[in-house]
Amino acid sequence: MKDNSYSISNFFLSINQILWKIPFLQNSRVLYYFVDSILLLGTKSKAKTYDGKKKVLIVYNMALGDGVMFLGVAHHFRNIYPKEKYELTIACQSVFSSLYEESGIFDCVMSCDFAGSIVNLKNRRKLFRNIRKEKYDIVVDPVGCDNCTTNVFVTRAARGIEKIGVLDKTLPHVQCPKWMRNCIYSRVIEIDKPNLHLIEFYAELIKKLGDNTCVAHPAKFTKIDIYGDIPEKFFIIFPTASMGVKRWPLNRYAYLAKKIQEKTNMPLVVCGTNHDLPIINEFLELIPKVRTINFVGKTNIREFIELIRRASLIVTNDTSAYHIAVAQQCNVALICGGYTYNRYAKYDYERYGYKNPVLIRDEMECYNCNNYCVYSTKNIFPCIDRITKEKAWSEISRMIELAEEI
Repeated sequence: MKDNSYSISNFFLSINQILWKIPFLQNSRVLYYFVDSILLLGTKSKAKTYDGKKKVLIVYNMALGDGVMFLGVAHHFRNIYPKEKYELTIACQSVFSSLYEESGIFDCVMSCDFAGSIVNLKNRRKLFRNIRKEKYDIVVDPVGCDNCTTNVFVTRAARGIEKIGVLDKTLPHVQCPKWMRNCIYSRVIEIDKPNLHLIEFYAELIKKLGDNTCVAHPAKFTKIDIYGDIPEKFFIIFPTASMGVKRWPLNRYAYLAKKIQEKTNMPLVVCGTNHDLPIINEFLELIPKVRTINFVGKTNIREFIELIRRASLIVTNDTSAYHIAVAQQCNVALICGGYTYNRYAKYDYERYGYKNPVLIRDEMECYNCNNYCVYSTKNIFPCIDRITKEKAWSEISRMIELAEEI
């Protein structure tokens, strides 16, 4: 996206791919605790100045899709930490900072290079120094401290009198050991409700922090103008995924692109960040005869969200485009794996007036494994790979026909 791209090192992607394929190796992330003990030496913070307000930091290192879900309930933090008594800061990935700024929820938005600080120790130390510039009365980590992920280590680095974490007691394969949680957090809120969607998980945390009025629902975004040659009707295929093991094969996406255009005569729009460009270019090479409009790297975050809102149909798997499409009440089909099925894929907010997405899946007994796939020799998780192009097209074709009847 224009002025909103970020990069992740190929070294990190290679290492992460190995961790996903051989999940027990994910436990090695605990070693960061000891590496960070060295990186934190000599990092100092300013002396705390009292201006009548307590300072609260929310550590939120997650990607765009997670952030869209978080914004569905994040405004409730203001009920817990009202503006007249608290200064509320969120530490977020820099490329997404405008999303939190425009929400109006936070007094300060701290832009951080979380993605570039995972394996680059120089960047990691720089991140820690930035986080430690201020002292906070309260540090809240809403992401979850079940795994040894960046939010846990950043919370450790932050200067806070009270540090609050949250643990989903129902998740399998918890990696972060209890001793480490006890060393980092002064309070860990435990949630013992199975099969919570991520927005519901955030809502449960907020309730336990003191706001019983919190109701989980997707975020809402206002319409904005986009400059460019945008057709009245179009469909989006978003073929990228966070990791290769979660990516449905591109030749199957190519099959869908051809079938959708034959049936609807709509042009295909491809979009995303420059980080997505290599995969999208590979996808486009497979569909030379499909009428396509390329918006990759040409939209900022808000324009990207608006572009998705205007689409007549979105097809994707394991990506931010899915969560945005659900929030924008679009016709969206998710090529759906089962690694975090209830937490990330299965929206069920119809009782609040929202339209649920179409989940295209081949359900296996090992669904909801929390990214701990037992099929470690596979290049693609079987729960994704077992979904045939014919099955996907059957469900998408039915979606198109139902939309035409309305």
